[in-house]
Amino acid sequence: MDISTLWAIAIFSVVGHCYSPYLKFEGGKGVATGAGVLLVMLPIETLIAFVTWFIVGKVLKISSLSSLLALVALIVSSYVIHYDLEGIQTHAPLWIIAFIIVYKHIPNIIRLFQGQEVRVI
Repeated sequence: MDISTLWAIAIFSVVGHCYSPYLKFEGGKGVATGAGVLLVMLPIETLIAFVTWFIVGKVLKISSLSSLLALVALIVSSYVIHYDLEGIQTHAPLWIIAFIIVYKHIPNIIRLFQGQEVRVI
């Protein structure tokens, strides 16, 4: 299967999870689905993101913040490891997935800035 087709499937998987027509276009925040498709497409970068998520989660105990910082780690490491993604020569699919995840986290980001985001025990 063509790599650009696989990236399209990855994007649509995240979109379908976040905006399911079966749930009146509601859904999750895309982190787990994004992690799953990116683990297949960018395994090393995703493992770096998992480590970041775990460390930030253990230290700060704020799930949304650890997810967002893991996403940043994934994007940065993708540029370090792959200047251009193999087969498509762009990071656009990664940025699309990241945009969806950040967009779904806007309420959490607002609560973070207000100091009201719930900590995980």
